[in-house]
Amino acid sequence: MFQPYWFPFFFIPFMAAIFIVVILLAVWVYRDAEKRGESGILWLIIVLITGIIGLIIWLIVRGDKPVISSEPTTKVPPPPQAVQATQTTGAQFCPNCGASIQPNSVFCANCGASLE
Repeated sequence: MFQPYWFPFFFIPFMAAIFIVVILLAVWVYRDAEKRGESGILWLIIVLITGIIGLIIWLIVRGDKPVISSEPTTKVPPPPQAVQATQTTGAQFCPNCGASIQPNSVFCANCGASLE
């Protein structure tokens, strides 16, 4: 069977491009799975083995799972005991961490938050 001499020059870059795309998709699935609290390694292996089919399976399985954030979105309110003690005894507490503070303090001695 006759094979044109230019065939490898187009075939090799084409296969390399497909390989790179599959690797990039697998890395994206890994990161997305980790953000959503799933096993990133498992999904990375699935996508590497099955290719685009693994990506489709991940998109179906992940559904509307929320992204898990490691950073708190709001400040922690002081404990209810601190609020109640402030109202009854006139004691002051840090609004950031809830620690007891001295009257007229500028910074919290516990967390360093500005009290002004």
